[in-house]
Amino acid sequence: MWLLVFIEYFRTTNTKALLLNLAIAALICFGVFWLPNPDSLIKLIEQFINNSTSVLSLLVGFTVAMFTLLITASNPNIDEIKSTPTDYILYDERVSIYKMLLIKMVYIILIESILLLFNLLYPFFFESSTKLGKIFFGIDAFLLTHIILANINNTVDLYFVLTKKN
Repeated sequence: MWLLVFIEYFRTTNTKALLLNLAIAALICFGVFWLPNPDSLIKLIEQFINNSTSVLSLLVGFTVAMFTLLITASNPNIDEIKSTPTDYILYDERVSIYKMLLIKMVYIILIESILLLFNLLYPFFFESSTKLGKIFFGIDAFLLTHIILANINNTVDLYFVLTKKN
């Protein structure tokens, strides 16, 4: 079931925007590994894991609020995007702007929830001084950056829908 959300997200997302998002996330992730002093990296990983749990909790709440706003708002602009097709096709039908926004928000909520669970469990399964702990930290930092950038993009998209700007 979750896999379907991922497939729909990647099939309805602009490839250039997605690649830019992933490239920025990768640069930040590699920067986290190469810029700090290797001796202080372990302390930074532990601080990051502790802080990211709070950040992810806030992000999940914010994204759920945006999702709720989109599905409950009685706005003529939202009614219009429900019938406005995009160039993306899923299941042999054109995807509306409304459905595309829903797919993106559900994808973000799903990734944020998985990351939140991962960050809560990280200290129980990984030691930040080991290679495996650092690898999983890198994945965590990459996904967190990716999801923050995707959330910014969705917030801007929702703004343009609500204010009816192109």
